[in-house]
Amino acid sequence: MKRTRIAALCAPLLALVLAGCGGSSSDSAGSTSTDVIDKAKAATAAAFAGTDRALPADGPSAQEGKTVWALACSTQAAGCVLPAEGFVAASEALGWDVKLVDGKADPAVYNAQLRAAAAASVDAVALFGVDCSMVKASIEHVQGVGVKVFGGNALDCDDKFSGGGKPLFDEYLRFNDDLISYEDYMSTFVGPTIADWVIAETDGKAEIILMRQDDNATLRLVGDAQAERLAECGGCLVHEVPFTAGDLFGGKLQGKATAALQKHPNAGVVMVPADSAITLGVGAAVDQARKSGRDGLLLTGNEGVPSSIELIRKGTQSYAVGRPLTWTGWAAADGLNRLFAGVDQVDSGTGIGSMDADHLPEGDVYDGNPKSSNYQGNYKKIWGVD
Repeated sequence: MKRTRIAALCAPLLALVLAGCGGSSSDSAGSTSTDVIDKAKAATAAAFAGTDRALPADGPSAQEGKTVWALACSTQAAGCVLPAEGFVAASEALGWDVKLVDGKADPAVYNAQLRAAAAASVDAVALFGVDCSMVKASIEHVQGVGVKVFGGNALDCDDKFSGGGKPLFDEYLRFNDDLISYEDYMSTFVGPTIADWVIAETDGKAEIILMRQDDNATLRLVGDAQAERLAECGGCLVHEVPFTAGDLFGGKLQGKATAALQKHPNAGVVMVPADSAITLGVGAAVDQARKSGRDGLLLTGNEGVPSSIELIRKGTQSYAVGRPLTWTGWAAADGLNRLFAGVDQVDSGTGIGSMDADHLPEGDVYDGNPKSSNYQGNYKKIWGVD
């Protein structure tokens, strides 16, 4: 499959990163150029307005009678289960026999469920939060017996951390007019947008604790993108703090965040790669630090799931990039329907929408901005099932 790649950053910026400007820690910060601050403020304003584009205008009618599974990394992780649930609702509208499968945040379960899908002779499996690198052999197995594999919010086997692997997905969800992949969406739009908000909010003068989960490829992309963007902020002092999925689900994350805050008593910003890190410990650590006198401490996240919206309302979380996760599932179903029909993929229209206390969605979850309103009705019309 042809893939469009976006040039990441210019050589001088890469040189700064390699030199350690966004590394584990920097000894001092200088000043941030007016140009960098102005660009960050403009990008932040655009993200608050929302970057969704026009919905698909046409496409094939519903390819009825298919049996499909939605494999979510975990039904306890909103970033996985919300798009999977959206996919299930869309599949039902398409007339498909659909099943939502819980991966239980365990690669062994991912692989077992893919092989179970092959044994059940389903027509396709859509992946949500399950990256190809964790299930490569199982994908090859299911494809060998005729099962299609569609990447929703999942990285294919040619992601930048896979050492030059070849792509395996039969198709994948596309973003923007260039039809970029989920990898480019996360690294080019999501990660930098969070860093832009920090630069804009602090006028390029921030000491930052950047918490990174590099044992997850998608979250490593976000962390890299945040660090690279912050490398342009000459007045930013960045301390990188690694954590793992074991810390996240094993109750150790609050302690790690507390230790980082104690080690860096002048830090005014804490950044995490996904909102789950806030609900599973970082939010409590930041609240405790505020009670100890660090009232202005900022906390940023990524996803805009119901729990993070509530935390923004309460004041624990300062900011999040909202991603339309339920719509992502509907868009993935439309992409899979196009694959079944043998037609080309199109721009899904899905973008991002930043949120803080002054910019919150009307409901309890972010699911797109006015350009994407009634996306369900739009898809049903395209499919001929409205």
